[in-house]
Amino acid sequence: MILGIGTDIVKVDRFKSWLNLDRDKFLHVFSEQELNLCYKNEKLDLQSLACRFAAKEAFYKALSSVLVKLKLNKKKFSFLFCAKNVEVLKGEWGVPAFKINWPAFEEKLGVKLPNLNVDLSLSHEKDYTLTFVIISN
Repeated sequence: MILGIGTDIVKVDRFKSWLNLDRDKFLHVFSEQELNLCYKNEKLDLQSLACRFAAKEAFYKALSSVLVKLKLNKKKFSFLFCAKNVEVLKGEWGVPAFKINWPAFEEKLGVKLPNLNVDLSLSHEKDYTLTFVIISN
């Protein structure tokens, strides 16, 4: 059963100002492993970065919906907390997949979460990236 849906669209140019930032500045949103996937020939690939940012935003929206639906929304969490505890990595065959620190969410929310399945789809076309997340049980 679908419990939550999240989507996000991002204009890649929005991240141009990030090109001049030191890698350490990204660590509040992205993990080292994610950043390694976003650098091509020592240059930051904005499309990869934008896709991962949008995926984290879509996950945040989907999980928020799940928590409201299951009446587990007594405590709040922020997008930044979510971004730090969710990684967008390459799974089998290069398919994008989340690595989620569920214990961190449970500790922050003060509840035991049910087993949740999270599906992720990423898409990009030149100037835009689009992500879609479905959380089900």
